[in-house]
Amino acid sequence: MTKILIIDDEIKLRETTSELLSIAGYDVYEAQDGLDGLSKVNQVNPELIICDVMMPRLDGYGFLEQMKSNNYPNIPILFLTAKTELIDLERGIALGAKAYILKPFTFQELKRIIEHHLKYK
Repeated sequence: MTKILIIDDEIKLRETTSELLSIAGYDVYEAQDGLDGLSKVNQVNPELIICDVMMPRLDGYGFLEQMKSNNYPNIPILFLTAKTELIDLERGIALGAKAYILKPFTFQELKRIIEHHLKYK
């Protein structure tokens, strides 16, 4: 079963997304911020990560920078965020994010993007 890690400090969004992805057949893990996410990556070795940008302790940009320098630089990371400025999108893509999904989003949109990145990983 494909492992997906969701990193988001918004509990309801994280839990709802996790539940929907579980129903869709994925093995889903959750983290509440970037530091927790780094720990979970080492524990579960996910095949794809969905990460919020604005979080306490370690934001999505910091998480992505650390992922590039650890043992898991090839895991696709999808940013899920409310930050809509072009400069934010450019920064995320420059750091290596595979997608920049704006909140609010539909589950169908998220699932399509996940499937695409798992297929072409």
